[in-house]
Amino acid sequence: MSRLIITILSAGILALVSAGQVQAQDDDRLAKFVPTELWACNYTEGHGASDLDAVAGKWNAYMDESKADNYAAWTLTPQYFTDEQDFDVLWLGAWKDGNAMGKGRDNYHATGGAIMAEFGKILDCNGHLGFVSRAYKLPPDNDAGPQGAGVMTFTNCSIKEGATYDTVVAGLSAWAKLLGDNGSKSGMYQWWPTYGGGGESGFDFKLLGVHPNHASLGADLEMVGNGGLWRERMELVGDQFDCDVSRVYDGKLRRAAKLR
Repeated sequence: MSRLIITILSAGILALVSAGQVQAQDDDRLAKFVPTELWACNYTEGHGASDLDAVAGKWNAYMDESKADNYAAWTLTPQYFTDEQDFDVLWLGAWKDGNAMGKGRDNYHATGGAIMAEFGKILDCNGHLGFVSRAYKLPPDNDAGPQGAGVMTFTNCSIKEGATYDTVVAGLSAWAKLLGDNGSKSGMYQWWPTYGGGGESGFDFKLLGVHPNHASLGADLEMVGNGGLWRERMELVGDQFDCDVSRVYDGKLRRAAKLR
């Protein structure tokens, strides 16, 4: 039972914005798969966060010159983690769609050699993974990207026998609405792996929570746990998948873009 509650709380800290908000008009945007990437990196000797800030500024200038207005990016530093998260910083990027991803990558490889070299001086990246991201509700600042993503949570989930994509989506959609109706201020996304993981990823999808701050994270923990919403989650989602315990990262917006 304790393990079950931990799993429920970990996945349950994935809510969305504004009590009672109904976004039927956004259904197409919610179901849209947005290409997403994660780079796992360590700082090279003698370098740190201030160096990354400086290079990210140069990168933003390069992106402006390239008129790349369809790619958003954040950096994430571990807050709650174990030694399995063997990196100093994550770079999270997302494109508006697959065409933007392909063209953007080609252009970066063709013209971004100088800025790549700048990143290479301060970061040693040993992992680059691709996903597609599905939203369950959109944050209030969606038109500029989720700029208030001060805290992000990730948990890996595996689908159980008998569950389908449609039943999982129906359960998570209902759960997201319930949390939104109860005043949660976070965002909720589901990531399906596409590139870089091979057959050894050990999970079917990730659940991602996006919070403006740790106060929002703690408020959801209180609401789901002592507020008793974990019981309703069991009824809505059922026993369709297992999730591990969430990792929590402090996020910093590096570039905003409208993705949905």
